[in-house]
Amino acid sequence: MVATDHTLLRLHVEAVWAVRLPMLIRNDVELLQESARPPWKLCAADITDGRIHIWRPDVSSIERKELRQRVDDVLAFRPVLAPLSGMSREIALALVATPRINAGAAYSIARPLTSQDQSLIETFHPAACDDYLHPGRPPLIGVVVAGRLLSLAHSSRRTAEACELGIDTLPEARRRGYALAATIVWAYAVLREGLVPIYSALAENTASLHLAAAAGYRPFARVVTFEA
Repeated sequence: MVATDHTLLRLHVEAVWAVRLPMLIRNDVELLQESARPPWKLCAADITDGRIHIWRPDVSSIERKELRQRVDDVLAFRPVLAPLSGMSREIALALVATPRINAGAAYSIARPLTSQDQSLIETFHPAACDDYLHPGRPPLIGVVVAGRLLSLAHSSRRTAEACELGIDTLPEARRRGYALAATIVWAYAVLREGLVPIYSALAENTASLHLAAAAGYRPFARVVTFEA
């Protein structure tokens, strides 16, 4: 069954900030009492059916009124010349279209990685090897050429229902289709687990958004968070 935008938004927010949300059946909701405390006061999102406000419970009515007045302008996603202070804008995307290359082509380029590939991962990113091999990172998919790991897709965020993609490619190996192949194989592995693959990127990260489109992902939400 295809997940609705409301469900996808809940899965995305829970995965990124390790919080707990109620079902998003109203336009205004609060984090559940047992939820972790995120760094933001408000997470606002525009989806097909309208706008959703997700509040941290400790935000006062006065602060909520002030933040509401800022949401329209920020969610317009106008180009910015400098970093936005105290807020973050991102696009959340779901796998709903056919990737630019088929499964056979993707699997001919990328393959699953295991602990036996530790030396490759250590060379790829020495400081992050333990993080990549953490039990919460699978599926771990890599592109290995001439004994060298060039691109690596992993679950940057993982819950009982969904995985969000993390993709890293060496600068000299970009624009060769490696990240695309790894992204596609990663999604197939996630789907085989019965989980929902989700892709998100900062609104300003055009390269990542182009990769998402090539891999079959389409936007389901514009999301902005206002930090405390």
